[in-house]
Amino acid sequence: MEFREFLARLEARGQLVKIQKEVQLDYELAAVVNTMLEQNKPAGMFENVKHPSGMPVVGGLLGSIDRIATALEVEPPGISRKLEGALANLLKPQVVDDAPFKENVITGDALNLREQLPIPWHNTGDGGPYVTGGVMIARGTEAGRHNYSYNRLHVHSPREFGVMMNSWRHIAWFYSEAEQAGRPLPAAVVIGVDPAVEIAAGFRIEEDEAELAGAINGRSLAIAKCITNDLYVPAGAEIVLEGQIPPFIRKDEGPLAEFTGHFGEVYQHPVFQVSAICYRNNPIYRTIVPASFEHIYIGNVLPREITLKNLTKHVSPNVRAVHLTPYSAGFMAVIAIDKKNQGEPKNIAFAALATHVNIKLVVVVDTDVDIYQASDILWAVATRVDANKDVFIVPYAQGMENDPTTNAEGTNTKIAIDATLDLTLKQDYKRVTYPKVDLSRWI
Repeated sequence: MEFREFLARLEARGQLVKIQKEVQLDYELAAVVNTMLEQNKPAGMFENVKHPSGMPVVGGLLGSIDRIATALEVEPPGISRKLEGALANLLKPQVVDDAPFKENVITGDALNLREQLPIPWHNTGDGGPYVTGGVMIARGTEAGRHNYSYNRLHVHSPREFGVMMNSWRHIAWFYSEAEQAGRPLPAAVVIGVDPAVEIAAGFRIEEDEAELAGAINGRSLAIAKCITNDLYVPAGAEIVLEGQIPPFIRKDEGPLAEFTGHFGEVYQHPVFQVSAICYRNNPIYRTIVPASFEHIYIGNVLPREITLKNLTKHVSPNVRAVHLTPYSAGFMAVIAIDKKNQGEPKNIAFAALATHVNIKLVVVVDTDVDIYQASDILWAVATRVDANKDVFIVPYAQGMENDPTTNAEGTNTKIAIDATLDLTLKQDYKRVTYPKVDLSRWI
C-alpha cells in the first residue's frame, strides 16, 4: 500500500493519532514519539512542527507488533510466515514514467537540507540532526542491481550528509567498487514510502530489495527514474534526496543512539552530496527515533525472526511461535512450544542461540504464554523456573560487538531458560484465564 494509504489505515484502526500541539523539532519530538512507543500508544503524526517547511512529521509507524501486522495485512502470529513467503516469491519492480515526488524539485545553490526538511535532532547525546527513516538506494556495476538499506545520515552542511556505511552492507561493496575505479557512487534516499519498502530495506538479501517489497504486497513495486542520476526509486515516495557519494572523502560521523540503548562513537565515514531534493505536494516527513522499539523492530526483529523460527522448528516441530523482543534490543528470543519431552526446551534453546550472534538470552515457554507481552514472559519465568535445573549458560560464545558485556575477544556468556511447566504437573496446574471483552462497551 502507498505511504498515505498506510497512514489512513492506521488512523482508521486507532493506531495513529494526529497531534495539533506545537512541538519542537530538536529533542522534544523524538521524546514524545519514544514515550508513545514505550507506553504502547498509537503512532503520532505531528502536524504543527516548529520548522519553516511546515511539513508534518510522523514517527513510530512500525514500532508495535500490531502496526507491523496492519502493514502486512496479517494477524501478529502470521508475520514471519508472510515474510518467509515473500522471500520465496520475489517480484520484479515495474518502471513507471510519472511519480508524485517529481512535483517539486530543488537543486543547486537553492538546496538547504535543514531549512527545507524537518530533520530532527533526536537526542542531546547525538552528534547533530539525523535522517533516520530514509531508505538509501544505490546500484552496483558488478552486481547490476539496486540495493535498499538503512544508512543513517548526519547533517554536515546545507548540501552534505555524513553517511554511516557498515563494511558488511551491499552498498559498502558498491562504494568500494566505485572508489577503486576513482568515481563517485550515485545514490538516492527515499523518505515516506510503502511500509513494505521500509520492511524490505531491513533485510539483507542478494537480490534487489524492491523485489521483496513487491512480493510482500503481492504486486510489483512501481519505480521511477530519478531526475539528476540514473537510479530508480519507489514512485510513491513522499521525498527523494538524490546525489552521490564521492570517492576518497572521509569525515566525522556520529555519535548517534544505538539500538543497544547506548550511544555509539564518532566514526570516519564517507559523505553523501545532495544534488536534488524532490517531493510531492504537501509532503509528510518520516522519522525513526534511534534506539526506540521501532528502530529495533525494523533492524533486528523482522529480518531475523524467520531464521529463528526455521532453526528452532528444525530441532522440534512442536515450536509454535517465536519472537525477538524489542525491549531487550533484540538480544532476547522467546519461543512458545507445545512441549512433548522434558528435555525438548533445552534443545530448542541451543538452536535459538545459534541463530545470530546478537541473541544472548533465550526463554522457552508454553503456548499459554503470550510471547508479545513482557508481563506474561516474566510470569512464566517467576512461576515455572527451577533455576537449578531449568537455567544453563554457554560461556565464551561469540557476542555482538556493541553489547557492553562482550569482551575484547568478542565473546560473552549466553543464557537459556526453560520456563515451561514440568510435564508431570500439566494435569494439576491450569492457568487462570478470563475472556477478553470489548472495553468500548463499558468505558
